[in-house]
Amino acid sequence: MLYQFLRRTNMQTKKLITRTILMTLLLTCGGLVQAEQVVIQGDHELHYNTFPSTFLSKEIANTYQITRSKNRGILSISVMDKSGESPKAVEADITIQAKNLVHQNKDIKLIKIREQDDAIYYLGTFALNNEENVNFSIEAKPTGSDTVFLVKFTREFFTD
Repeated sequence: MLYQFLRRTNMQTKKLITRTILMTLLLTCGGLVQAEQVVIQGDHELHYNTFPSTFLSKEIANTYQITRSKNRGILSISVMDKSGESPKAVEADITIQAKNLVHQNKDIKLIKIREQDDAIYYLGTFALNNEENVNFSIEAKPTGSDTVFLVKFTREFFTD
């Protein structure tokens, strides 16, 4: 039915309808994952992101022994050294503090993952509830550097 309607509609109206459909999809799905955040200090970049553990495939979750659940979130962190010709992943000493708005601590233990292509990142899981705001505080010091990242941010999670 939509196809027949679009066949009979002029090109300008078709573009408007297509844009409206795409914007609706983006607006309804866009809140599920926050965009990755990047902080740059000197020759280093800190990349961080949070997302529901259900976004991981079953294979990846099993590989790293991560529980996939609507009530589990993931914090992902990586540090890049960009002093050379191309950015290079580096290890870092990372400390995480996370609390909800009633100051209940979220226990996050990071695991270091080193891929064969020299990618290094840290993943930590934490419990969460629907419509819960979590305040994160990240302190990261790249190995062999004097750079120290101090990052604070808040995310709201939806599980239903």
